[in-house]
Amino acid sequence: MPLACVLISDITGSTKLYERETNENALRFIEPMLTRMREIISGHDGYCVKSKGDDTISFFPHPDPAFQAAWDMINETWDADMSVHAGIYFGEVLHQEAGLYGNAVNTAARLSSLAKPGEVLVGANCFDDLTPEHKGRLLAIGELHLKGKEAPTQVYAASVPGLAAQTVVFARQQDERRSRIETVELTYQGKTWHIDNSETLTIGRSDDCDIVLDQAWVSRRHGELAIRQWQLEYTDHSSAGSIVNTADGKQLTVHRRTTMLHGTGAIMLGGDAAGDGSSKISYVAQEMTILPRF
Repeated sequence: MPLACVLISDITGSTKLYERETNENALRFIEPMLTRMREIISGHDGYCVKSKGDDTISFFPHPDPAFQAAWDMINETWDADMSVHAGIYFGEVLHQEAGLYGNAVNTAARLSSLAKPGEVLVGANCFDDLTPEHKGRLLAIGELHLKGKEAPTQVYAASVPGLAAQTVVFARQQDERRSRIETVELTYQGKTWHIDNSETLTIGRSDDCDIVLDQAWVSRRHGELAIRQWQLEYTDHSSAGSIVNTADGKQLTVHRRTTMLHGTGAIMLGGDAAGDGSSKISYVAQEMTILPRF
């Protein structure tokens, strides 16, 4: 099968549009949007294979024009509060009259489904062939475990500032050893909590949260910590976001997304707006190293 770069771009907000409008009125917004998306594709030497419902499936001879087309789409000003999210992947494709098929299509579709409004997710096999300008727009977000693929896929993300909440981030393994988190201890204002595998702990201003903070900048259900498949995840649901400080001095901003944690560190809800540590929650993950089998 020939090689190509597949771009799947999807409209965000179309479902809500159909809910509040008649089908005829909704189509008056959707159809011009799809037409413009097809124009952007053809304007960058791409071929639109299918455009129905609220998405487009297209392919390009090279990743660079595919990314430029996706970048133009997510930065376009669309009517009715709609936006676009997209996924790009390079690989073998089979183009038939009924559509486009192959591993690259399936992976691009999975990346598109994971992308947030105003965001494009790009596979690593596309990143290396991009121009320095386009590489500069992308942020490495780690290895995503995509449905149907045995090995994790290194993924990069580019988004419209202020629109997209960045996608889930997974920690990369440095070698073939794997760390399994057995339990996590959390400390806030002298009190401690513990969570084990498959358990979740909620954090926020609401009285029904496990850890309750009364600061004004903390959302009612600000975030949650969970151990899933022996990995520690922190998910931020808030409007103000969170800052994670790790033991090695790194600082990570988490806003309406999920990130993987390990070792020791502290989560500052709302970035600790008062600057006095009053929203600081410390964590210590008890890890066990699983050696590879030979």
